[in-house]
Formats: sequence, structure tokens, C-alpha cells
Amino acid sequence: MGPRRSHRKSRNGCPQCKSRRLKCDEQYPCTNCVKHAIQCSYVERGVPTPAESPATQSRSSVPSYAPSPLNAGSYPATPAGNPGTLGHDPRKSESRSDLLQFLSDSPAEIPALNTDDWASDLELMHHYCTVTCNTLTIREDSRHVWRTVLPMEGYSNKYLMHGILALAALHRSCLFPTQKEKSLKASAYHQAAGLKEFRELISSPIDPSNWQPVFCFASMIMVYICASPIRLGEDCWPAPISNMVELFSVVKGLQTIMEPWLRSLRRTQLAPLVNCIWLEDEMLIPSPATMQKSLLPPDIQDRISQLHRFIDDYPFPHIQPQSHQNLSAPDELPRPSDYRADYKHAMKYFENSTRQIELAGPHVEVGMVLMWAYSLSKQFQADLEAFHPAALVLLSHWCVLLRIVDDSWFIKDTSLQLLEEIENKINPNFREWLVWPRRWVFGK
Repeated sequence: MGPRRSHRKSRNGCPQCKSRRLKCDEQYPCTNCVKHAIQCSYVERGVPTPAESPATQSRSSVPSYAPSPLNAGSYPATPAGNPGTLGHDPRKSESRSDLLQFLSDSPAEIPALNTDDWASDLELMHHYCTVTCNTLTIREDSRHVWRTVLPMEGYSNKYLMHGILALAALHRSCLFPTQKEKSLKASAYHQAAGLKEFRELISSPIDPSNWQPVFCFASMIMVYICASPIRLGEDCWPAPISNMVELFSVVKGLQTIMEPWLRSLRRTQLAPLVNCIWLEDEMLIPSPATMQKSLLPPDIQDRISQLHRFIDDYPFPHIQPQSHQNLSAPDELPRPSDYRADYKHAMKYFENSTRQIELAGPHVEVGMVLMWAYSLSKQFQADLEAFHPAALVLLSHWCVLLRIVDDSWFIKDTSLQLLEEIENKINPNFREWLVWPRRWVFGK
């Protein structure tokens, strides 16, 4: 395997591109920010932003002020004794900064909407409480949380109420095509309004007085980002692998903020949202009856064993990896064993996810599949974006898990799009590893 292509190094570039680990062309505004309809720091006074540009608006039926998913940080180890802070670990500080950057890339200006039309908001709230809440989970105790507990929290937390209405409007855009433009505009308005307050809130440490509504809004952000093609007026993800890496990063960033409070969460009315997807270790032994009803391929355990051997035998490179190109000291560069440890950790969580799904029988929650993102290091994510064969092999097998739940309206057929791009990007010498995932993804 040849060395990765080098590029001209520069410390310049807008903060938005640095956060997304993209090379900035340093234009005014830069091309990447224009492409993603993001407010670029390189916009000169008087130059229209992407959201203001008529050309940008004409490319999509969705207003260009709709927020887009961006990178967030890595999953931290929580310091003991103070759940409201992230300690002094630089990875934790980086994770919090990355999440704030994601939120900052949503528009500071809230898009215009007729706020006197309160009947439309009542219609959205009714739709959420009678329809949307039942599509976000399978278990009835979790549906009760979405239907009742979240709205109750929203009555005293305006940003959360905006999040509820944004999600309802997004769902209605799928169900009522003749009202699609109106629904997407309402969704973008409420999401921007909610994010504005949420961004200010989490700029300071979360505390016992606000962590529960923060958790509720974070849960809604996950659904909203999964539905990115819908809110952007597209039929599919524009770049499935890169888009999925962005989703993984946001999952980890939100987890970084909320992880210190998960133990407390299990003692609140919100507990079903976690209990339905994240079982304790001692419960991870499926019964024969549960295994018979499992939606997983019957040979999944054999395949996991093969993947473990694949990672053990893979010749990880002795070259400087993409996400560490700014390191100056040679002894700071990751060793092949560091690479392997990242992949082994990803495999451990993949196996854990399969146990959760196996225990669920026919009632698999989307969160059981997305929890794999918690294990993925920044190096692994960089390898995915660089189309590293080993990373793509693991991602292709995760598509099998995603296929189980991707009939949900907010992630519909994502596994098919993702596996198709993996097939197009992977080194041909590794295509044999895609035969098994392809059989279970496209043969469903």
C-alpha cells in the first residue's frame, strides 16, 4: 500500500474548514463553506453569505439557512467527582470546542417566519404528540417519554419547544408533499431558534438545573442530523461516507457533553431513552428464545470472529496518519500498535452493539446501532474519510446493522447508499470483504 498523497501545509484557512478537517482554499468566502451553506469567517464586510446568495437558494427547495451536520469531538473519560465539567484532558476540551463549533455553524440570524401564525405551531405540536413521537422509538415506555416528558420539559425551556416543533415540521414535510416547502421552512426556523439558545446554554458547564432539557434537545439534534437529506431537499446523502463521519462526530460530541449525567439519568423519567438501547454488561447474554427472533444474520458471530482476525493480521502502515500531520516531534507519531488499538476498540463496540440488537429480538432501536459511534477515534474517522481499506471494511459490516433500522423515515435507505459508496471507493484487493455485507444489505 503506497503512502498517502501529501499536500501543501498551511496554518491559514477558516475555522470552519479546520473544524471539519478540510483543506481551505482561503477564498472570500471559501469554497467549502459556500458548498455547505455555512457562515464563513472569510466573508468580507459587504459580501453576501451563502444564506444570502440567490444562487445558493435556487439550488435547493430547502432554505440555505438550514443547519448542516459538522464534526464534533471525541468520546472522553469522565472525571470523577464533578459531573458538570470536562477536566483538563485536552481531548475533552477539544471535544467540547468541536461541538460548540458545530453549533456555531448554524446561522446566528433566525430565518424569517410569520410568528403570528400561532395556529401553525399548534398544528405542529398536535402532529408531534400524536404522530411523530411514535416514529422515534419502538418501546411504549420510550414513546411515553417522547410524547409526554419532552413536551413537559419544553413548557419551561423555549429552546426545547423549538426543537419539538422543528422535528414535527420535518416529519410533516415527508408525509405531505404539497406542504413540503412550508414545512421545511418552519422546521429550519424552529431549529435555528432552538440552536441559538442551546448554543449559549452549553457554552458554560451543564449543571443539575439544566442537564435534563439539554439531554432532551441533544436527543432531538441526533434525529435532525440523521434526516439531513430530507431537510436539504435531497433524495440521498451527497457524500455518504463523509456525511456519516460527520454524524459519528456529532454523536460523540453530544455524548461528551451528556456522559457525566447518564448515571443520574437512569433515576429520572428520561431513563427509558437510555434503558431501551444501552443495557448493563451483566445483561448482555441473549437467551435462546431471543436469538431465534433476532433480526441479525444468523452467522454474525462467525463474521465477527473473521473481522477480529482481519484486524489482527492487517499491516497497518508505519507512516504519519492524516489526522496527525501537524505533529512536529517524530516520537509523537502513532505507532502501528496505536492504529491497531483504535480498530480493536471499534470492533469491541461493534460486537457490543450486536449483543444489544440480539437481545432486542425484533424490536431494534436506532440508538442500538448508532452507539457504535462512541468508540470511533479521530484517527479511525480520518481513515474513513481517506477511504482506508481496513476502516471501510468495518464500516461495510456496520451497514448490516444499520439496514435493520433504516426503514425509519429519518434515515431511510442510508445503509444502501453508504455501502454503494464503499464499493466504489475501496481498494479492489479488499472487495471480497464486501460480499457478506452486500448480501445482507441488498438482500433484505
